[in-house]
Amino acid sequence: MQIKTLAQFEAFLKTRIPTREALFVGEIGLKRAKHFMKLLGNPQNQIKVIHVAGTSGKGSTAHLTSRLLQSQGFRVGLSISPHIFDIRERIQIDNQLPSEKLLLKYFNQILPVIQKMETCRYGGPTYFEILVGLAYHIFAQEKMDYAVIETGLGGRLDGTNTVSSKNKICLLTKIGLDHTEILGNTIPEITKEKVGIIQSQNTVISNGQSVTSNQIIIERCKEKNALLYFIKPEKNYKLSSSTKTTTVFDFKFNFNQNKKGAWHQLPTTAFFWCHFEKIKLGLIGAHQIENCCLALACLSILADRDKFKIDESKMRSALQKISIPGRLEIRKVGNKFLIIDGAHNLQKMTAFVTSLKIIFPQQKFDFILAFKKGKDFQKMSRLILPIANHVFLTGFSTSNQDGPWNSIASAEIAKHFKKEKFANFSIVKNNQKEIHSIIKQSKKSVVLTGSLYLIGSVYKYL
Repeated sequence: MQIKTLAQFEAFLKTRIPTREALFVGEIGLKRAKHFMKLLGNPQNQIKVIHVAGTSGKGSTAHLTSRLLQSQGFRVGLSISPHIFDIRERIQIDNQLPSEKLLLKYFNQILPVIQKMETCRYGGPTYFEILVGLAYHIFAQEKMDYAVIETGLGGRLDGTNTVSSKNKICLLTKIGLDHTEILGNTIPEITKEKVGIIQSQNTVISNGQSVTSNQIIIERCKEKNALLYFIKPEKNYKLSSSTKTTTVFDFKFNFNQNKKGAWHQLPTTAFFWCHFEKIKLGLIGAHQIENCCLALACLSILADRDKFKIDESKMRSALQKISIPGRLEIRKVGNKFLIIDGAHNLQKMTAFVTSLKIIFPQQKFDFILAFKKGKDFQKMSRLILPIANHVFLTGFSTSNQDGPWNSIASAEIAKHFKKEKFANFSIVKNNQKEIHSIIKQSKKSVVLTGSLYLIGSVYKYL
């Protein structure tokens, strides 16, 4: 069997999308992923991996880390999910989509292994596992200097969690309540899943979390003899300004190593290994500073470990120019704005709405809204409705992602709106005519949010 076109590649992967019941099968899924990687020769251990987990901001952090490393002249692989425009977003080389020729060349190399696994005790790899395995294979074959890998869900049992090399760096973004039906109903339960990516002697950089989460992270690092750094506001970063075009902040980070190999943050009076003032970040919103500082700390640690000097001018240029689809994009449309953000849980929606209020004070918006099934839309809606002039409820259904994802029925959300005494809503179809009409005719700025899957479905109209 030979796959000759990108369309055939996508058609093959669609046959590997598991049913909802088979999406998360616990330990067996990780065993299958490890077996798959073993048959491929464990390419994930042939490259320097930066592994990103967390509830909010892991996609942005992965992008930022990849761009920073590329700005310093390194070849960088980037694996993210879900994709928005093109399936090849999941396997990027130097922040560009791989050519169809290159992708198919390497996919055909691993196809016999995929087919061989169909009869093994774990079963064949899933859509997500195939793409992760292909990413590791390509990054190793193409001799990437670094590979930035975003977890799919959780961490401990995630299909990306097959790296056993000690030089892995783990980045932990903000941890909160999401995917509770799979990861657990409490922050401690979810944190334990996220820290599962931390392996023996890894280096770990975490945003400041809740007291409970911090303790769980510390205990995991002790257990695995991992080096740990926390990035905290005021101590490590400080916001200067947040506008429609730029977020400006200061960053400082320091560390030392004792003879036993344990690492500690130095007191704030000590010399800072790196101190950058007035960094201009092309991503909008104060919450993106946290993600950017994880990436900057990672760059600093790698510079020390791998013996290279940070080119500050190129670093600053990369951050100022960066944009990421679906992360607080602001587009001018006539005399108003179209604002696009894939916020899909309470933590992300809180950060998004907070940024909207800072950038557009005292304004209301028309929202185009849909949430994935299983999300806590009630709590997210309570954040949205106070700044909503009108809400257009729509929907989505995926056929080109790693699971059969569907949106919550608009009628169910409408029922909740009525209970909240909010009457300014309409139910609309997700098609080009409807979406264009809303954007064109709305007198207010329009906000498109609620799910990256919604963003992906609408992008083709914009």
